[in-house]
Amino acid sequence: MRRLTIKHSAIAYILNREMGYTQNAIAKLMGVSQGTVSNMIKEFEYQREIRNLQKDLDDARAIIEKQKLLPQNEDYFC
Repeated sequence: MRRLTIKHSAIAYILNREMGYTQNAIAKLMGVSQGTVSNMIKEFEYQREIRNLQKDLDDARAIIEKQKLLPQNEDYFC
């Protein structure tokens, strides 16, 4: 059994969500079950959401740092 990577999940996501391929068609192309494709797409969407939120947090931290704001709670540094 071959190891599926995040790139495989990205390909499955694009084929399904952007190009209209069915999960069954993607499964045949990749040599896996339809259930595996479904899980790959769900996991990719979840990871995409996390990464988008991480970028928002990183942007907010950069703004806070640029403004030289410090935590109000002294315990923050403990």
